[in-house]
Amino acid sequence: MEHRSGSGIPDLDQQISVWRARADAGDRNAAGRLGELLARRGDLESAVRVWAHAYGDGSATTRRLGELLAERGDLEGAVRVWQFSDVVWQNPAGLHQEYLHTLSPEDYLQETTDEPEDWAFMQTEQLARLLAERGDEAAIADLRARARPGDPFAEQLARLLAERGDEAATAELRARADAGDPAAAKRLAG
Repeated sequence: MEHRSGSGIPDLDQQISVWRARADAGDRNAAGRLGELLARRGDLESAVRVWAHAYGDGSATTRRLGELLAERGDLEGAVRVWQFSDVVWQNPAGLHQEYLHTLSPEDYLQETTDEPEDWAFMQTEQLARLLAERGDEAAIADLRARARPGDPFAEQLARLLAERGDEAATAELRARADAGDPAAAKRLAG
């Protein structure tokens, strides 16, 4: 295998070829690494496709959120969704795990014991918002149930209702404004 500038590290295209062969042989961890390398090279669409194929059956929320973002033309957002998903982040063959192995024992302990972000929860929230924006009635019902005056859910719901503009949506906005929801009041005002 050719190495760049004598560093002993294969160039990116060579790494992609090696990881693709392993992924094609059915190695899901290799597919995770392949997706990371494709994203690093700038082939975002292929990275998302590889991750969805390798992990989509077990990561339905991540897969659907990635699809919605890609449909909207936000491939960078779709890549971020996959990169911070548990399956890619914790992939033993992944770049994050490779990074962890370069750390001193003290730094490794610090890095792995910090309070973890709840990426799955955040992805579920983001997926619900995107589905609501698309007019998915179940997602809108969920948004209604979560919305509290002054919070981001109430702001999103008020925006969606104002965009609908029909009589029922206006009545709901009015009722929310009367109940003290500043986002609804702001949308009614104009």
